[in-house]
Amino acid sequence: MVGAANYGNISITIAEGHALRDGMQAMVAAGYRNLDIEGDNLIVIGALKGETEIPCQIQNVIKDIRVMISKAGQVKIRHIYWEANMAVDWLSKYGHLITGKLETKECFNIDLQNIIRDDMIGRTLTRRGA
Repeated sequence: MVGAANYGNISITIAEGHALRDGMQAMVAAGYRNLDIEGDNLIVIGALKGETEIPCQIQNVIKDIRVMISKAGQVKIRHIYWEANMAVDWLSKYGHLITGKLETKECFNIDLQNIIRDDMIGRTLTRRGA
């Protein structure tokens, strides 16, 4: 299942929090119970794991996500670098081109299909040094 949304002109932290909540709602609605949550935003992932203070702008979003997590079975939450998150990066850019939200079980774009295929076989983009 993939999704994208245009949240308008908001901060990246708020957008990533909303995107995670939307994704969680879709997974819960689809009946998934074992979840592997990966995110490249340290603030959102840290707040969700209870490792950092929750910014006031996403307190309700994190609270909503935690409620959904409590109803799930097995849940893994981890931070990953954006280079390992190419599919999400592609969907984020796509979300800026649409109005509203997109959720689908069909992989509708050949570039996205290739990114997902590469991810499934373990091919990743190497993190470049500064």
